[in-house]
Amino acid sequence: MTTYRIEPTDKALVDAGEAYFWINEQSEGAALRWYEGLLKAFRSLEKNPLRCPLAPESAFFEEEIRQLIYGKYRILFTVGGATVFVLRVRHGAQQYLKPEKDEGEAED
Repeated sequence: MTTYRIEPTDKALVDAGEAYFWINEQSEGAALRWYEGLLKAFRSLEKNPLRCPLAPESAFFEEEIRQLIYGKYRILFTVGGATVFVLRVRHGAQQYLKPEKDEGEAED
């Protein structure tokens, strides 16, 4: 069985940090447990990341975007070769991501 390398993007790390600080405002201990669990969830993608379903965002992008549910959060990622690229960490209540429009492009 292939072991995948996990590569979080800067945006994913910023998302995780923001979530940590928000949870920390409620409970310092809960925030630390949440963050440790998040890292464990990332590491779980080393084995068979394709077990995770496609994310709703996958319909808006050319590449396949998958999601791993972690509590109230969704870990969005793509798989390229033997690497899992963690794209974002999003709260389940947040709107789905869509491609950013170019500046000259008109709104639908």
